[in-house]
Order: sequence, then C-alpha cells, then structure tokens
Amino acid sequence: MATPISSPSSELFLDAEPGEAIAAPPSAARSRLVKINLALLMDDQGQARDLGAGAEIRINLFPDVTYTGVIEQVESNGDGYSWMGYLKDIEYSGMTIVYTSGLFIGQFASPAGIYEVSSVGDELYRIILVDQAKFQGGEDYIKPTPTAP
Repeated sequence: MATPISSPSSELFLDAEPGEAIAAPPSAARSRLVKINLALLMDDQGQARDLGAGAEIRINLFPDVTYTGVIEQVESNGDGYSWMGYLKDIEYSGMTIVYTSGLFIGQFASPAGIYEVSSVGDELYRIILVDQAKFQGGEDYIKPTPTAP
C-alpha cells in the first residue's frame, strides 16, 4: 500500500519569491523558478527519511502539471542520496531525484514530456520542460497534450 509523505507542505517544490529574472536555456519549452521542500525527503539531521518502498510524494512541476511520484528505492551515495521511482498511474514514466553536496537535481519523465530540475544558485532551482524538438532526431517529436493526474 502506498504511503503519502506528511510534511508542513506536501509538495516537493515551493514557489520562489519574485526577484531577478534568470533566463531559461534554449532547450526549455517552459520554465519555472522554485525552492526545494527538502523536509519531504530529509530529516532535521540531513539524513534521508526512512520512506520505504511505495512512499508517495507530490511533484508540482508547474501549476497545471502535478504528479504523484512513487519512490521505489532510496540509496545513500557518499555525501548525498538518490531517490528513484515512477509517476503514479503514468505508463512508461520514471523519476530520479539526487541530493548531494548541498545541491538537488531531478528528472521526471512521462510520455507527456521530460522535466528537469537544476540549481541556478542561492537555493533557487529551475524546472524546465525539455523541448525535445530542439535536439537532433527530435524534429518529428509530436508534443502530446499534458495529462496530469
């Protein structure tokens, strides 16, 4: 049985306060600046929470794109952690979240698109929807209509 993670905020991404605009990379179809809600994944001592297989996390990529991630595996790797799993009720999906050396990165993939999260500095992160048509071989990529649960 899946276990939702409880936290003061149950979403992985928190709205970033308006500030200096940071240009998105050319490979982005759209982007959003956020902060990370690490309390969902890590405890007060900086250790990965004991979530157990099947734990669920709310992944709010954009206001109109939210998934439920199901964690299948958590690994400790040196000074960080990796969480791997899939997007609930989305066939052919996957998610990878890594926190190491004080930085977070993530990739969330589904037939509706590939979303990447990376640091832009000062505890700010950028979520992008990768514009696959901008890559060699992606010219024939048909953009599906996003379907989020």
